[in-house]
Amino acid sequence: MNDRKQISPKRFFGLDFLRALSISLLLFSHSSWIYNSTGILGKLQDASGFLGVELFIVLSGFLIGGILYKQFLHENYTLKDAGLFVSRRLMRVLPSYYLVILIITIIYLLFGFSVSEVWKYPLLIQNFSSPVPAFFPESWSLPVKEMGYIFVVILLLAISKSFTKASKQVLFLTVVVGLIAFTLLSKLYYDIHSTNLSLTKWSFDIRAVVIYRIDSVLIGVLLGYFYQNYKEFIISKRKLFFAVGILIFITLFLCIIVFKLRLTNASWFWNILCLPLLSIAICMFVPFLLSWETPSKNIGSGITFICNIAYSIYLVHYSIVLFLMKYFIDTTDLGLWQLNIFAFFYVSITVGLSYLFYTYFEKPINEFRAKNLKLNDK
Repeated sequence: MNDRKQISPKRFFGLDFLRALSISLLLFSHSSWIYNSTGILGKLQDASGFLGVELFIVLSGFLIGGILYKQFLHENYTLKDAGLFVSRRLMRVLPSYYLVILIITIIYLLFGFSVSEVWKYPLLIQNFSSPVPAFFPESWSLPVKEMGYIFVVILLLAISKSFTKASKQVLFLTVVVGLIAFTLLSKLYYDIHSTNLSLTKWSFDIRAVVIYRIDSVLIGVLLGYFYQNYKEFIISKRKLFFAVGILIFITLFLCIIVFKLRLTNASWFWNILCLPLLSIAICMFVPFLLSWETPSKNIGSGITFICNIAYSIYLVHYSIVLFLMKYFIDTTDLGLWQLNIFAFFYVSITVGLSYLFYTYFEKPINEFRAKNLKLNDK
């Protein structure tokens, strides 16, 4: 493999903006615990969290999918190649994730809360086929992404050994599309047998369960595949794709708000179509964002800063920062301006702690990973 050049992903301001937007939407969503929001504000916060996580999942799929595809094109895709990819992914997410699990476990033990299901979290199986437990509930999206990548790598390795003369492009496409089809069939099975009529329960049973959600990350991976093979066409048609994305969003809006599709009268829409359509809509915006240049140096620096600490924010903002603040400060009788001050300190502490977490823990590990676990291109 010495003749292969190293794979080094390029940064795009538009994608950084999307990542910064996703974590900002997540923070805004979880602030509902501070304000006990109802009415329009509560619905906006619910929608922002919903959209923020979906942005995060699809964007990750696009970026990692392109890297995985380029690596798979090696003349001899071996167990070593597959293991290197998985090792790099796990080195990227697990050290910080494990440290946060340890911290939350200590907090739960000190306050007398149950930690009986903590053992599932290091294995990334806390929501594999059932709803995520109450412990560290916001972590559900991490297994969705990482399990999706692991499944793809395992199947790519198996299929490349079974069909040695087949086109690598066809094999990659077959695996990704096949896994998406499997996920959709799983959702169809759920829809046929489920009696659930609650969107809250749907959010736990479908939206946050790995076997029903890996299609979203794989739709991002699929976009990464097409971008690697048809880059010029995709960029040249970015406005058209953007318009298609808007059209899908409008369609989803009409279905939910105007036509009032609910689990009671259209379970098939929520259980099977809604989330994949949202993922496709997000993908349609990516080509436009790839050509979006930095408006100014200051804005670019700010977006980059948020992107750098986004994973740390994701890990610490809710089950550590907000949980502890709410535990020690009773906000029940606080007025609006007092809640605003509480929210300001919540965001400030989250950003400050995330910066320290990133600077002194996550970043050194990432630098070690970049230096010692290098992927190679052809």
